[in-house]
Amino acid sequence: MKKIFYLLPLLFVFSFISCEDEPVNTVEINRDMVDEELFNYLKLITNEPSDISINCIEFNYFFTVFSFDENQNLINTQAVFNNDEFVAFLDALPETHSISVNYPISGTLSNGELIEVNTNEELKNAIKNCSKEEQQRQCNNTLVSCIMKVNPVPGSPNDFEGATYKINGNGTLQFYYENKVYFGTWVTLYIGEELFLNIDLNDDTQIEDFWDHNWKIGVFTDTQIFMSNDVNSVLIENDCSISCNEEGYQVCELDSMPEVATFNLQKYNPCIAIPATHDVISSITYSFYVSEEDALANTNALNPTNYNNVENPQIIFVRIDYSTTGDLIETTTITLEAIPCTGG
Repeated sequence: MKKIFYLLPLLFVFSFISCEDEPVNTVEINRDMVDEELFNYLKLITNEPSDISINCIEFNYFFTVFSFDENQNLINTQAVFNNDEFVAFLDALPETHSISVNYPISGTLSNGELIEVNTNEELKNAIKNCSKEEQQRQCNNTLVSCIMKVNPVPGSPNDFEGATYKINGNGTLQFYYENKVYFGTWVTLYIGEELFLNIDLNDDTQIEDFWDHNWKIGVFTDTQIFMSNDVNSVLIENDCSISCNEEGYQVCELDSMPEVATFNLQKYNPCIAIPATHDVISSITYSFYVSEEDALANTNALNPTNYNNVENPQIIFVRIDYSTTGDLIETTTITLEAIPCTGG
């Protein structure tokens, strides 16, 4: 797989996509789930059919592009809002540099012609084909308020079931797997009438080998998305079981032990803010401690998947390190609270 331009669009259908003349059923947009700017943008979209047959690759703007030098060092992060900006970006990119989109990008054009794109130059030419007669099939990239969970697919098991994605409206995302967080980009695109999701994650070969593809989207609703490539199929669904709020991490208390609950601390990771000093692309590791001294010394880490609180509420200290080097980025806190729940 050539990783030349990391655009990782996780177009999970968290009510996230309502497109002009889209090739799948229209998803109703819940205004309560989107911000005002995105909602106003949606109102500009028309559902009137077009007789124009567009034989090009159509990206759904906007999204973020990471560019890397020949040593895969991040050199630039840029938002792209239309075809002209994308073409100009690719024109200015040195031949030895790469961006966050995964090749090959292949599919069937509106005229029945097969297309396969393997380089930045080929991608630029494919986009240019849209410049004169472009059917503006915009997708809003609207997101819901909860994360997306990787769920099992019969006949296509994978090592990441139970992992979660947190999608950002600017085309970036975080992938939460076990006690680590991986970063990348996402973008959606049409080839003919087929919708694709191009994903790119950084900093781990196993993660990249599985996820970094141009995924074909088969079925989506306002709560799930099913996508596949030549090797794997994946089902991703809304998981709103964790609510990120000011009260902290709340779990039902044990029937036999009032004010005590069993916490899966890793499950709360998507609610922990990414440090402002993070370098944007490197994976990070979370570990948990009962005191700030232990967190700073990196000693006496708690079991991250099975911890019973000893106070209620209880403050837990979180150490955030770069996964590769082990260098400390910062420490922070979360509040655990065991709460009574109706029905146990």
